[in-house]
Order: sequence, then structure tokens, then C-alpha cells
Amino acid sequence: MAQVYGVAGEHSAQRSVAAFKKTILTLLGVIAALCVGEGVLAAVLFLRTTSIPWSVMAAMLLIAICWASRYAMRRVEEFEKQRLSYRAGFLGEYEVAIELEGLSDQFTVFNNVNTKRGNLDHVVVGPTGLFAIETKNWTGLISATADGELKRNGKDATAPHVRKFLSRAMMVREQAMVLTRSDDFYIRAVMVFPKAHVEAPYGSTGKVHCVRLNRLRDYIDDPRFSAKLSKERVDELIRALQGIACMDVDFSDTATAGVTRIPKGHAVLDATIESAA
Repeated sequence: MAQVYGVAGEHSAQRSVAAFKKTILTLLGVIAALCVGEGVLAAVLFLRTTSIPWSVMAAMLLIAICWASRYAMRRVEEFEKQRLSYRAGFLGEYEVAIELEGLSDQFTVFNNVNTKRGNLDHVVVGPTGLFAIETKNWTGLISATADGELKRNGKDATAPHVRKFLSRAMMVREQAMVLTRSDDFYIRAVMVFPKAHVEAPYGSTGKVHCVRLNRLRDYIDDPRFSAKLSKERVDELIRALQGIACMDVDFSDTATAGVTRIPKGHAVLDATIESAA
């Protein structure tokens, strides 16, 4: 079993929970606003401090209620889409983390590594090289555009996922170069698709390779896809990655083997995993 640092999917889980909290706060805010409006209307009618007919004020309140309800529903739908997207991302990262743990004990896996350019789902180092891994828990058919970006079911992706991911991977390499005082190693950027069918041959997405989850370990074990590293260089990179990961105060630097940890306090996500097991 590979040695593992960090908690799989923690970043996605936190964002999923944050989206759920926004939904609750939006609904509570609308309810509070409606209560205040009804209170003001009741006070005005009771004290008779205005010459506006009560029927007009009731109509104004009804209009306000309708507008607030429509606004709230739009916001709730938006936050719910975000929550489901982050939840799917978390589940995909969890699947990939379990797969990576099946690597031999010569490999070390770092989950949820934050860089100055964003989050990396996994970073793996071992005798076959250094790998930055991003999970895309998409469905359907994945292919490549002419300029090396992703297509999903024949349509161009809505964001430059390949370029952004490669930028984060290069940031980790630059940080490792500084900490190891060396530049004679290469980082391979790999996008993993647990559910989608991939038809993006190596090279069609530039320096990023796209693989199915069931091929991930074979890919990492294959020395053709990265530079072979000595035991000394592997140990050096592990220390560097520990330093990079621990710049994030929330990173769990306790190593485990054979047990994929999940974010604490995320009962909904925990239950989803247990029901799928």
C-alpha cells in the first residue's frame, strides 16, 4: 500500500457544505424579510399612521413576497447546482484516492495540496516519477479540441481546464525545485475520469494526459510516462511536498496506509460513501 498524506476531497467537501449553508441563509433571509414586512404592515394598519388604503398596502406586500420568493428560488437553485457539483467532485476524488492507495509502498500520495494557483487533488511521487493528478467526475464522452482543451459529449468545455490544471502542476514543480535546489525532475500532469469514456490520445491535450480510473495505476507504474527517480531523489521530493502541503494550516500531515480518510464533520458525504460501499 502507498503511504498517504492529507484528506481526499476535503476542498470539494468544504465547498459543497458552504453552498448548502448559503442555501439555508438565503431562505432564512427571505423569511426574516417577509416577517419584518408583515410586521410593518400590521403596525401601520393598527396605528393608522398613513393615508394609503390597506388594500393597496396589502397588494404591495403581496408583490414584495412574490419578488422575494422568485429571487430566493433562483439563488437556491444556483447554490444547489454548486453543491451537487462539488459533491460529485468529492466522490470522484475519493474514488481516485482509493485507487492510488493500491500503489506499492514505494509510492507516496499527497491528497488535497493547495498551491498559489489553486488546489491539486492528488500528487504522487515514486520510482517512476512525480505526478500531479486532477479528478474530473464527468459522464459521457471526453475528447480533445484542436487547441488541446477538453470536449464533453462533442461540445467544448466551458473553461480551459487543461491550461489551468497544467498551471497548478507547474507551480508545484517550481516550489519543489526551490526546496530541493534542483531542476532535474519532471512532473507529469494527469486528468482522471472515473465515469466518462475517454477518447483523447496522449498528446491531444498537450502536456496533460487523460486516463480512465481503471488505467491510472498501470499508467503511474509505467516508467515511459515520467522520468525514473532514484530512492534518494524520491525521499527528497517527499520532504519537499510535505513542506509545500503543510503551508496550508488545515493540511493533515499524518501518514496513513490502506485507509482513505474523509473530511470530518461532513455527515451527508459520509453517509453517501457508506451507502455506495
